[in-house]
Amino acid sequence: MRKNQILLAAALALLAGAANAESDQTFYVGVIHIDVNAKMPDFSGPAVPPGVQIRVGGVDTLGFGYAYRFAPNWSAELALGLPPTHKIYGAGVLAPFGQVSAVEQEPPTAFINYHFAEVVPRVRPFVGLGLNYTHFPSTASTPSGNAASGGPTTIKLSDSWGLAWHAGATVALDQRWSLAGTVASADVRSLETATTSYPAAPSTTASTVITFRPMVYTLALGYSF
Repeated sequence: MRKNQILLAAALALLAGAANAESDQTFYVGVIHIDVNAKMPDFSGPAVPPGVQIRVGGVDTLGFGYAYRFAPNWSAELALGLPPTHKIYGAGVLAPFGQVSAVEQEPPTAFINYHFAEVVPRVRPFVGLGLNYTHFPSTASTPSGNAASGGPTTIKLSDSWGLAWHAGATVALDQRWSLAGTVASADVRSLETATTSYPAAPSTTASTVITFRPMVYTLALGYSF
């Protein structure tokens, strides 16, 4: 079994185990802001000049998820959201080209959370450690990106598995409804390849490894039953 299949099975087993225990269950939905904090070396490849860089823009999206409280201080959570699309801008020698591509991402994350005692009435802080899977289902080069590359360009990013963490607090509005605010991050690494086609010459490929250290801020409304 491949590594990603093993990790996914482990995450699902954690959630299934929690589901079989006597527990409170919570659905939540809210707003998410993602600061990507991407770092990478220059793109490399045949005839690629030094200083070819990109910058990944932040984005807002809608988040939702599902949590099981399987013990007084413990819960298992699956955090999801509508896949956001990031605008990618040229940097270094590509800076004059502006937005060079757009990349959609899907980053489902499973957490095990520890909930502390109330610090003030109705407010419980928590921390969580988990597993993130990031998939990039859609990528597209812009006309400016094609011009920067010298021809029509196809972009691909490899999937990533990595550890994730978050911290936050829930505020009980009544027995069913609550507000939660969280700050999260994950270890995300992806190989990006950009393949450019030319009318009368072989295609060329440039690549780099992007390390993402996203900071993800969420404010959500939850319903428990």
